[in-house]
Amino acid sequence: MPSEKLTRILLADSPFSSDEITAMSEADGWHWVYKHRPTAKSIHKAVEICFTGFGVSDRLELEKLASIHGMLVRTSVTTSLQFLCVGANAGPSKVKQAQSRDVSFLNREQFMELISDGILPS
Repeated sequence: MPSEKLTRILLADSPFSSDEITAMSEADGWHWVYKHRPTAKSIHKAVEICFTGFGVSDRLELEKLASIHGMLVRTSVTTSLQFLCVGANAGPSKVKQAQSRDVSFLNREQFMELISDGILPS
C-alpha cells in the first residue's frame, strides 16, 4: 500500500481509482509518478507583467487584457517579473525596483502592440 503522500499525488494526478492505488506497491506508484511528470520542455512559463501609474479603470482593463492573452498579472515587482507597464503616474518605488531587477519597461501603446502581434516593440 502506498504512503499517504504518494496516495494524495496519485489521487490528484493519475487516472487510478482509490482501490487501484491501494493495491499498488510504493515502488509502482512512484514509478508511475516519475514516468508521467512534466519535463522541463513541457512546463510553460507564463509572462509576468505589472501595471503602475494608471487610473483604476484603465489598470483593470489592461490587467484583463493581459490575463486574456495568458500573462500572469502581478501587483508588485517580483523576482520573475518580465514587464512593468508604466502610465503617467508610475510609482517611483516600483520603477526603481524594476530597474534594479532588469525588468523591461513598456508604455500602454507598447503593451497593446505586444498582445496584438506577440513582438516586443523597440
